[in-house]
Amino acid sequence: MINPQWLHTFAILVEKGNFTRTAEAIGITQAAVSQHISRLEETYGTLFLRRTRQLEITPIGENLLTYVREVECAQKRLQQKLIHDDADVGDINLNSG
Repeated sequence: MINPQWLHTFAILVEKGNFTRTAEAIGITQAAVSQHISRLEETYGTLFLRRTRQLEITPIGENLLTYVREVECAQKRLQQKLIHDDADVGDINLNSG
């Protein structure tokens, strides 16, 4: 199973485009961001082309990003389903008379 924190770090890095800004956004060190990405790249291959002051996502990275977005959507659907299925959540009608 893929570490969800690594996937989150990856998605934020795609959004921010910078290791330092990613670290600041999620409250970890830049070294931890690098480690998360390295672990993902060990498993899947090169996710980014690192250019001076710029990251370019590779096709492998694009595929992983699609997966991350699908997982996020699935988590949101599950959360909504659990909220709606919760017997302690919903409307209450009281009549007095």
